[in-house]
Amino acid sequence: MKGIYKLGLSLLMALGLQTAEAQQLPVFGHYIYNPYLYNPARTGDQGLGSLNLNIKRQWTSLPYAPLTAAFSAEAPIQNKKMGLGGMLYTDQTHIIRKVGGLASYAYHIPFSEDGSHGLSAGLSLGLVNQRFDFQSADVEDQNDPEILGDQAQGTAFDFNMGLNYRWKKLNIGLSMLQGLNNQIRFLDALEREVSYVNTRHFMASAGYEFALGEQKKFFIRPVVMSRIVPGLPLQVEGNLLFGWKQLLWGGFAYRSSNNETATSAIIATVGVNVQKQMFFAYSFEMGADASLNNALGNQHEFMLAYRFKERKQKNEKLESEIEKMKSRELDMLQRMDQQGKGLDSLRQAQAAAAAEKASMQEQIKQQASLLTEQQRVMAKNKKDIEELRQAIKEQPMMYDRLGSIYFKQGQAQLTGEEKAKLEALKQIFADQPKAMLYLFGNASTDGDPAKNLKLSNERCIVVRKYLINLGLDPMRIMVLPMGEDNSLKGDDQVNPNDRRVDLILSE
Repeated sequence: MKGIYKLGLSLLMALGLQTAEAQQLPVFGHYIYNPYLYNPARTGDQGLGSLNLNIKRQWTSLPYAPLTAAFSAEAPIQNKKMGLGGMLYTDQTHIIRKVGGLASYAYHIPFSEDGSHGLSAGLSLGLVNQRFDFQSADVEDQNDPEILGDQAQGTAFDFNMGLNYRWKKLNIGLSMLQGLNNQIRFLDALEREVSYVNTRHFMASAGYEFALGEQKKFFIRPVVMSRIVPGLPLQVEGNLLFGWKQLLWGGFAYRSSNNETATSAIIATVGVNVQKQMFFAYSFEMGADASLNNALGNQHEFMLAYRFKERKQKNEKLESEIEKMKSRELDMLQRMDQQGKGLDSLRQAQAAAAAEKASMQEQIKQQASLLTEQQRVMAKNKKDIEELRQAIKEQPMMYDRLGSIYFKQGQAQLTGEEKAKLEALKQIFADQPKAMLYLFGNASTDGDPAKNLKLSNERCIVVRKYLINLGLDPMRIMVLPMGEDNSLKGDDQVNPNDRRVDLILSE
């Protein structure tokens, strides 16, 4: 065993004024749970803050087995458009110890409104201290003149940068660690300068999560990571994670060798999420080369994390509140229901007219009677609308127009964009318990006026039902179908913007 230590010290002596190429950064496998470990662009991109502790014990059959630990914290800011984070880490391999700290910043550029598609860029700046405790080395000749002395250490700046592309459940990341390629210099016992270079490391990763089952409770997530260190073979790691409801994880991985010796490994990992806040994971790692694994031993990695609850954004409060007209809503719904029934009868009469000429005159009379009733109802609606308009003019501070929900020609279905507008009203409405919401239904001037009136009512009802499904009080939401009588241009010209429902909040 003494020969092993002497060989290690001899390698350090051989550095002299030269530099060595080696994989100096710890090899964590739990970047699959905490991607911030290797890429500053992932700072705060999970939508909530987290505290993470990662610990890895390597080659447990060796005395002074290497021990690596990292504590990181990161969180989104500015409506999740940016992220701030920090990390403290230590890597101890007998007489060699590295301690460092980093502060990170990331900017997230969204390509979609829901944030599922975008690009992130991140930077990390910090310091790293490299220490060699030669006094703790076990060597045959303590008086060997090549011994560097009791201790040697140096500190240098550290710099990391990274990019990450996100599309739904796909993440593709690139990062450069120890980007400054700084040298740490010190003198040996013979007053010779020795340098230790923090070599650049390049990381590339890609992962995608597939949802399985009818209710999408299960998932499979393949993740691939490659490490590039100048002068060393390319190291590739492939992971296959599977889980249930984002609460339980399990998986396997294979990591290729990072040097000429067969140090490749096979990894098994498990993880559990407690109430979506406390997270624990464990990985067992064994060498793929049986003889080398017997000599070095297995490796164990642990992770403990706390994830903060996501804060709900508050909508801005409206300056005015309004109330009134609950009875009119029920009355208007009854009228429109009667009109709908009348139009259905009219369609049946028109279909039967082609086959039964004898009953055509009677059907025409029924149609004329229905049209007369429709005109009477429309005139009544106009009167109600004029009364409301006059009330708004007399009390302009008592009303506030929240916006409009738009529809396609001849349709009364909500699109995803319009649903999002209505969802934004939920908190606004809840914050004002005395407010009434009026839905003014409109239609463009093309087509039959009676059908346009019915269509404007259907649009009001669709909006009202969706708001009720969101939890709003149905007794505080009233509909006022206006047909084609509320054109934005004020004339008979067809205007696509007339196919809408106006939302007005009243005290």
